[in-house]
Amino acid sequence: MRRREVCELVLLAVIVIAVVAVPRRGVAEDAPAQPASAEPAPEAVKFFEEQVRPVLATNCFKCHGENKQKGDLRLDSLAAMLAGGESGPAVVVGNPDESLLVDAVRHESFEMPPDGKLKDEEILALTTWIKSGAPWPGDHAHAAAPVKREKITDEDRAFWSFQPIANPPVPTIPGDAWSRNAVDCFILDRLQREQIQPAPEAAPEVLVRRLYFDLTGLPPTPDQVDAYLRDAAPDRYERLVDRLLASPQYGERAARVWLDIVRYADSDGYKQDDYRPYAWRYRDYVVKSFNIDKPFDQFLREQLAGDEIAPHDPDALAATGYMRLGIYEYNAKDARTQWDFILNDLTDVTADVFLGMGMSCARCHDHKFDPILQADYFRLRAFFAPILPRDDVPLATPAQLTDYNRELAVWLEKTAEIRAELEALERPKLEAAGRSELDRFPADVREMVFKPAKERAPLEVQLAALAQRQANDRMNGVKFESVFKGETLERWKTLKSQLTELERAKPAPLPIAYTVTDVCEQAPPTYIPASRKGTA
Repeated sequence: MRRREVCELVLLAVIVIAVVAVPRRGVAEDAPAQPASAEPAPEAVKFFEEQVRPVLATNCFKCHGENKQKGDLRLDSLAAMLAGGESGPAVVVGNPDESLLVDAVRHESFEMPPDGKLKDEEILALTTWIKSGAPWPGDHAHAAAPVKREKITDEDRAFWSFQPIANPPVPTIPGDAWSRNAVDCFILDRLQREQIQPAPEAAPEVLVRRLYFDLTGLPPTPDQVDAYLRDAAPDRYERLVDRLLASPQYGERAARVWLDIVRYADSDGYKQDDYRPYAWRYRDYVVKSFNIDKPFDQFLREQLAGDEIAPHDPDALAATGYMRLGIYEYNAKDARTQWDFILNDLTDVTADVFLGMGMSCARCHDHKFDPILQADYFRLRAFFAPILPRDDVPLATPAQLTDYNRELAVWLEKTAEIRAELEALERPKLEAAGRSELDRFPADVREMVFKPAKERAPLEVQLAALAQRQANDRMNGVKFESVFKGETLERWKTLKSQLTELERAKPAPLPIAYTVTDVCEQAPPTYIPASRKGTA
């Protein structure tokens, strides 16, 4: 599913403002039954009692036993293991590689026990036991796992924001001379039931100040207040509202609220706090959208998938700057983890802003109250998995791009010899600087960068781009006046001077914004952490 399709899903949630609280499946209805079998053979009993039960009792029962069940998981009976906890069954009989318990003790997903990895022989004992059928002697093998209540109760489902939109009848209030519209009728009805009288209407000079503050964020000048008070027309208030809504200051005021919740900033803000020179184009897009009264559904769609729904519209391309507002650590060499942080942050903020519901807790487990499953979180994150950050997409119409490319081709032909000689001088120094930076990345990421582009998998393209961004910063910082010496330096200066003279004939660059495009037609897989072999 592409991002333009998730727009429709997100918009549906925003417009309807309702979430159907689907009942969660409890352990009792999901748990595999304890296999009916005879008492284990004596040698199996001896192996379990001598090598398996001591490992479990010493390392597991304290947190996953009768008195305490972290993650709703018990490990003191085979039935409880098969029932599992929040992340699913702990044991798959006969298949240790599919068993979360083995994953955890191997520190391949969860890291259990948390105070240190088991000894190799202890891990081998658990693995051998599961592979042999997980025999558990005695009645305790069949001890029932704790029955968990449904995480979404009828009371939870009754919460006001989860109710479907309704069209209730407007209250009829005898002797009502206060209400001016249907909304007022609901307000007055509630006030009367609470035995509260409506506040008196504000004085005109107070009302005009409130209006200016609400719509422009600034107080009116004394002259503006006087003009309002002198206006004797019965619709003076309505006309002032229209005038302020039509002012550019209204869009600037309204945009500030939106920009705050999408965490807009002109700099990275994460570590080095480096300046983002093109971020303001997204800011101006938001201001313009409010000032032209852009339909809200279009406003949302453009930010989530403007590059897909209107790839030739400069405004829609600038809108995708929303997906470039997140965290970025300028010198992080763990590209995999940084990319993971970037996608998590984008998913969290999208849920907060577009759905009005925090989903970040569901990254690790099903929500305890809100009707959000861990799988829901990773389904949303999967929509952002294919994005590729771009800093080179011009905000231009096809006609503007055609004209620019035609003029640029003329200039490139005229300067070809100079640029070729300059490139031959500069390339070795630039490549050395870039390679020096890339050598600091883990070996697997370096392999992605140096692999031919056509051979890279989608995720490899994304991680290579993240690494190359740092290499480019390093190359852009090369000071050729310092690295070149003697005749080479003089020749370089001459060529730069000649190129500068010809810059006057070069067409003015097209505006650039921070945008995204899809890395390819097929999105990289998205994995749910507790289920490494399944995708969301």
